[in-house]
Amino acid sequence: MLPLKLLARDWRGGELALIATALVLAVSCVTAIAHFGDRLTRAMHIQSQTFLAAERVVSSSKPVDPAWLQEADNRGLQRAETVQFASMLAAGDQFQFAAVKAVSNDYPLVGHLEIRSAAEADKERVASGPAAGEVWLEPRLLPLLDLHMGDSLQLGDSAFAVTGLLEHEPDRSGNLFSMGARLMMNSADLAATHIIQPGSRVTYRYLFAGDNQVLDSYFKWLQPQLTEHQRVIDLREGQPRVASALDRAERFLFLAGSLAVLLASVAVGLAARRYSLRHTAYVAVMKSLGAGRGKVLRIYLGQLAALVLLATAAGLLIGSLVQAQAVALMADFFPVDPPPSGWHPLLVGLATGFACALGFALPPLFRLARTSPMRTLRHDWSNPDRREWLGLILGPSSMLLLIWWLSGSLAITAALFAGMALLVAGSALVNRLLVRGRLAALGGGWRIALGSLQRRAAFNTLLIAAFGTGLLAMLALVFVRTTLIDEWRMQLPENAPNHFLVNIAPDEKDAVQTLLADNGVVSTELYPMVRGRLIAINGETVKDRREQDGALRRELNLSWTDKLAPDNRIVNGQWWDQAQVDEGVSVEVELAARLNLQLGDRLRFSIGGLELEAPVTSLRSLDWNSMRPNFFMLFAPGSLEGFPATYITSFYLPPEQKLLVNDLVRAFPSVSVIELDKIIERIRDTINQVSLAIESVMVLMLVAGVLVLVAGVRASIAERLQEAAIIRTLGGRRRLLLQSLVLEFGLLGCAAGLLAAIGAETTLAVLSRHVFDLPFTPHPLLWLLGPLSGALLVGAAGTLACRSSVSQPPLRVLRQLA
Repeated sequence: MLPLKLLARDWRGGELALIATALVLAVSCVTAIAHFGDRLTRAMHIQSQTFLAAERVVSSSKPVDPAWLQEADNRGLQRAETVQFASMLAAGDQFQFAAVKAVSNDYPLVGHLEIRSAAEADKERVASGPAAGEVWLEPRLLPLLDLHMGDSLQLGDSAFAVTGLLEHEPDRSGNLFSMGARLMMNSADLAATHIIQPGSRVTYRYLFAGDNQVLDSYFKWLQPQLTEHQRVIDLREGQPRVASALDRAERFLFLAGSLAVLLASVAVGLAARRYSLRHTAYVAVMKSLGAGRGKVLRIYLGQLAALVLLATAAGLLIGSLVQAQAVALMADFFPVDPPPSGWHPLLVGLATGFACALGFALPPLFRLARTSPMRTLRHDWSNPDRREWLGLILGPSSMLLLIWWLSGSLAITAALFAGMALLVAGSALVNRLLVRGRLAALGGGWRIALGSLQRRAAFNTLLIAAFGTGLLAMLALVFVRTTLIDEWRMQLPENAPNHFLVNIAPDEKDAVQTLLADNGVVSTELYPMVRGRLIAINGETVKDRREQDGALRRELNLSWTDKLAPDNRIVNGQWWDQAQVDEGVSVEVELAARLNLQLGDRLRFSIGGLELEAPVTSLRSLDWNSMRPNFFMLFAPGSLEGFPATYITSFYLPPEQKLLVNDLVRAFPSVSVIELDKIIERIRDTINQVSLAIESVMVLMLVAGVLVLVAGVRASIAERLQEAAIIRTLGGRRRLLLQSLVLEFGLLGCAAGLLAAIGAETTLAVLSRHVFDLPFTPHPLLWLLGPLSGALLVGAAGTLACRSSVSQPPLRVLRQLA
């Protein structure tokens, strides 16, 4: 019980409380992020399955071999089928183009459908699609066809009763070029309509669900039998952008949390070092009374173990509560309710607590156990420890292993430590320039502040690096959220197109242009668009290279034109009018680089079951910010005219003419209108919501920086008491000492803010060029906010932490020193 008794007694000294606070911060930070990330991953898994309406899907342009489906049945897998195509609906004298989806009785395997029995009725969840002889419509089809619930409509050679309004289907594609008003029917009625004929553009989707091992085994058997027009869609491919975004967000949160843990660990090390120095006299007395090194070590290790267990338990509890509150606050952001996390986050938090303690608190205690009994006779007895370098290796090594485990990447961990090393080097340089300045010539508080900075140069370097890290992250986040997004929007040309029209039928081209012109709207050129898949390069199939680039795994939008768009530029080769050729394809330069394409390479495409081969005649660079229709592949005029095509265009619509969108939808129901102004606002809202979690981690980083400051101040409190007592004995006033503290820590904060501004500006430059693809613009406000916020934060925290050193009567301090 002796370690626990000593723990209770020594708690009043302050160092143990500081160690415990730093450990609680580190553990709670990592535990909250681990819980949050685990729940995000589980939610993403559920969401991806919901978006597929199954666990795996086979997509095909024609019916698959029935033996494939029989094999799935033999293996005990659940399965369902959907058939999707576009067709004309008729109701009396009204006609409307719609996206038809025929579903089997078992659809959906995952997720649910939502319908209304009437326009005013509440939504209700249903487990399967419409019954035979019935159809469900999207609500906007009723007024377009002048229908009411229970009325009949004609689809092909069959008539169907409208029995439901379709509000939600789990696997509705997010592809901008597959939009359209939906009609859902039972697949048992499909044959009687006689709609699907040879050459019809139809997508067959076969849905599977079941045990993961059985699914893996089945698709391993199926994979070699797939053709160029059949592909397997799994969770990652079903929602690749969501999966990638969440994966990057989780890694960023872990890295930011790792920085907070690193700073908290430094605070643990400083507090533990101060604690061991205060207890050298106690240990010397114990040893002079016969206690051996083992006995001393057991006492202090027991004390540390109890402290770590209590702090880690508190951190695990706080972290779990914080993440639960964060998920509740961000409930609207999640498309599905994140399920509870498992035990892994608690294990991560536990490992963090012990890594911080073992790496940073244990070495000072080992050094304490080797204290010589001569300390009882001579207070100036030095006890050099030749193995002190072990502590300098153990701490960083434990953090390196921990961050490697958290990030899952040695390269990211190495880059993080290299960045921290550069930051510490920059801090040392800034600190050196600071103490070598001529501010001491101002006299008074300036002279005292500069003298203190010079005496504690090593700690000041650490403090500048610690606060600089937190401020850098905060400044970069704020400016990414506001300045860069605004700059991206400002980069759009004045009156740049903010609406797209897609799926324009060939016989609707002239009417669409006439309607726009009659309303004073100028559109870009109408581009034909054909869907095709790249299947071979120079005669070699690309089937084995599909993992190399997404363009090889999906159908591409192909087009042709005789005019080079103003936002396109030929970087290699010649355009059609210069090359004087009637065949060929012009490829976007970045895609060509990824696929290692050269001029003269022959590309073979599969378009609707037919094949077309063309040589590469030019490479083009595109300006994607122009908001005009752009294509990776542009063919020579006439090359694709034999294939069925739809058209696409874009135009600028002023806010006061927004109602024109309704006229377009009524006049051309099959045409999809994409409103980019709304998409940009949705992106902005999403960024704001995701930033809530990131900002909380940034705040924790600043708290960790404050802990480093407090730990360092407490480590030097004895020196500061002595200095303050001497100055006040020589006539210095308490106000002068407080002024020197404000100046000292204000200068440190200003230096940290300046370093953070440099780092944040560099980060913004990289993001501008490589993420937003914008020309870099300096941010003068950042250079003001960085030093100012640093001076205020560090100045206030440091002055409050040191205030006790100037408040004690000098006579009491001098007597204690004597």
